Amino acid sequence: MASIKCGWVGLGLSSKVGVTASNSREFSFMSDILISAHDLLDRLASDAPPTVLDASLPNSPIAAHVPEDDRKIPGALEFDIERVFSDREAVFPHTLPLTEALEEACQGLGLAPDDEIVIYDNRGVYSSPRAYWLLTQAGFKKVKLLDGGLPHWLSLSLPVQQGYSAPAPLPARPALQANESVVSVDEVYDNIARQRFKLVDARSAERFSGAGPEPRPEFPSGHIPSSVNLPFTELLENGHFKSQEEISRLMRSRELDPSDHLTFSCGSGITACIVWVAAELAGYEHLSLFDGSWTAWVMSGRHES
Repeated sequence: MASIKCGWVGLGLSSKVGVTASNSREFSFMSDILISAHDLLDRLASDAPPTVLDASLPNSPIAAHVPEDDRKIPGALEFDIERVFSDREAVFPHTLPLTEALEEACQGLGLAPDDEIVIYDNRGVYSSPRAYWLLTQAGFKKVKLLDGGLPHWLSLSLPVQQGYSAPAPLPARPALQANESVVSVDEVYDNIARQRFKLVDARSAERFSGAGPEPRPEFPSGHIPSSVNLPFTELLENGHFKSQEEISRLMRSRELDPSDHLTFSCGSGITACIVWVAAELAGYEHLSLFDGSWTAWVMSGRHES
């Protein structure tokens, strides 16, 4: 883990800090995917603390406004999805980078596949699942998401630092596996007739139906034929994932069964990863991502056919 260059602001590292009746969320559903704020606090005080990654996105039409805040979780490194962990040469935003480029980005942050990693973002649950997907599909085995993200951490008055820590780059690029979970626009088009997988759209019901606008005004709203709408917001509650039981109920209400092969889509590959993580939490295993999502579908011209 990279050394911390900024002083911490707040209380000392102790899992007993700030535990009140209002923190009952800390003792609810956790998993191999999620870690609670107080469990992370304990891990940061250990002899081998995890690497903490901040995968927040800046305010934009696709990311709801949050106040500018330089407070970070102690030791946090900047996981820059837009400028570093996406293919900047791609036509579509947030496109999965080539494996070699991902290796270089991980080398620069000092990330190795065997590292224990905790990811968060500043909206509770928004862009951190994208970072989780990028790393786990590249072969990282010990990656967790901070339940409730930075907002929950701050609400508990847990320690913070001002600004990011300095990364300690690896001496060589880590050997990562190619991401085999991506589905292309041609495969999505072919699936309309063949139905090899169920396409799950994470956008709002208004955007899916065409009644509401897309955040990018140059794109029409609507949906891909035969896709199912499961807005990512329905899987969340107060910045946390809902319980495994509630997620399973919502999935089954869309006739999405654990044995199904599910492919997730959204506007440009960010919130689809929220539904991906929710599906993992509910025990679904056959998962893919339409990385280009609605943006790629519209730019392919197939929405007009």
